[in-house]
Amino acid sequence: MFGMSDAAYPVPKAPFVLLRGALRDALNIVIKGGAAPRAQERIWIDPTRLTRIYTRNPAQTPDYRRRHSAMVLGGDWDTRTEAIDASWKIAACIAHFRDGVPWEETGIYDRMAQMVAKRGAFDSCRNMSDIIARYRQIDALYSDIRDNGFQDRSVRKFGTLRLPEGVYVHIDRHGAPIFGAIGNHRIGIARALGLTRIPAQLGVVHPGAVARNALATLRSIPT
Repeated sequence: MFGMSDAAYPVPKAPFVLLRGALRDALNIVIKGGAAPRAQERIWIDPTRLTRIYTRNPAQTPDYRRRHSAMVLGGDWDTRTEAIDASWKIAACIAHFRDGVPWEETGIYDRMAQMVAKRGAFDSCRNMSDIIARYRQIDALYSDIRDNGFQDRSVRKFGTLRLPEGVYVHIDRHGAPIFGAIGNHRIGIARALGLTRIPAQLGVVHPGAVARNALATLRSIPT
C-alpha cells in the first residue's frame, strides 16, 4: 500500500471540470476520433480479474471522481495503484458473503465508526445505528444480486448507453481496467459470488488505451 512518503513528487490536482455529457463527448470525438470515450459510458468488466484499485488519496494522487468520467488524461496516474484487497470494504464483503463471517467480526463496523468519528459523517452514517442499518442494506443488495443477477441500469442518452451510478473503473495505458474506488460493496459482492461480467461506469482513460482502441472490447456486450 502506498504511504504518504511515497508521494515524493508534487501531486497534480484533478482537472477542473468544464465540459460535461455531450459536450465532453464531442470534444473527445474531435480530438480522438469516433472510438473516443463517452462521459458516464457503460462498459463491461470481469470482477474476478480486477486486481488493482486506484490510490484515491488527494495527498498522493489526483482525486478523480465521477465528474471526470471519460476524460483522457496522460501522466503516470495509472501507475499509482494498490492491490484490490487493500480496500477494507471489499475485504469485509468477501469475508461476510463468501466466508460467512458476521459483519461485526469483519472489522467493518469499527472502521466505519473511526471514519465517522474523524469526519462527522461517512457513507451517510453518523452513528453505530446508521452503520448497522447500512450493512443490513448491503445484505439486501447481496440477496438481490444473488437471486436476480447484477442488473444493468444503463440508459441511452445522446446515442450512448450511460451508467449514472455503480462501479467506477479507470482504464490504464495498456487498456487494462483499474477499480476507481467507487462501488466497493458492489465489487465485493460480485467477487464473492464469482460473477465474471458486470456493468461499470467508465472513469478516466489514459491516452495509451485510446491509441490501442481498448474500449472496443470493454464495450462489447457479454455473451
